[in-house]
Amino acid sequence: MEDPGAVTAPTQAPPRPEADAPRPGRRVTAWTALGVVVMLAIVLMWIWIFSGAPRRTNPDFLADRQWAEDAEETCAAAKERIDARSASAGNQGTAERADSIDESTDDLEAMLADLRDPLPEAEADREVVGPWLDDYDRLIEDRRTYADAVRVDPDARFLTTEKFNDPLDRVVQTFAEINEMPSCVPAGDVG
Repeated sequence: MEDPGAVTAPTQAPPRPEADAPRPGRRVTAWTALGVVVMLAIVLMWIWIFSGAPRRTNPDFLADRQWAEDAEETCAAAKERIDARSASAGNQGTAERADSIDESTDDLEAMLADLRDPLPEAEADREVVGPWLDDYDRLIEDRRTYADAVRVDPDARFLTTEKFNDPLDRVVQTFAEINEMPSCVPAGDVG
C-alpha cells in the first residue's frame, strides 16, 4: 500500500508526436519537387529536339535555288568532259597524264567563270558563293602545281591547301553538297 503522505514522482506520459515529425505515408519535399520539375524539363527538351522544331538551315545554304540549279547544270557539263578525259588516265604516260590534268583544270576554270557570271542576286548568297569560288580558285592552283609535279615525278601526290583544318577539296565539296550541286564537287581525276 502506498503511503498517502509520500511524495511520488509523477508518471511520465507517453511521448506525443510533434507536429514536425514525419508521418507515415508520402511526403513531398522541396528536393523531390525540384527533381520532378528537372526531369520533366529534360523530357520536354528531348521531345522538342526530336520534333525537328530547332532545325535551322545551314548558313551556307543558298536561298537562290535557281542559281544552284543553274550551277549544277554548268558543273555537270564540265564534269562530263573531265570524266571522259580521265577515263584513259591509267594508260597515259607521265607527260600525257600531266597534260590531261591541265586540260581538265582548264575546264574547271571555264566552269568557275560561268558560275561567276552572274552571281546570285541576294547579298547573303553572294557572301557565301564568293568565298566558295575563291576556294575553288585555290584548288585549281593546287591542281596546276600537281600537274607540274607529275611531269617531274610520276609518283607525286596531290596535296591541297587546308582550310578549317580540312583539305580544301573537302571544304569545296561540302559547300556543293549542302546546296544540292553534286556535280560541283572537286573533280576526282587527280590523286
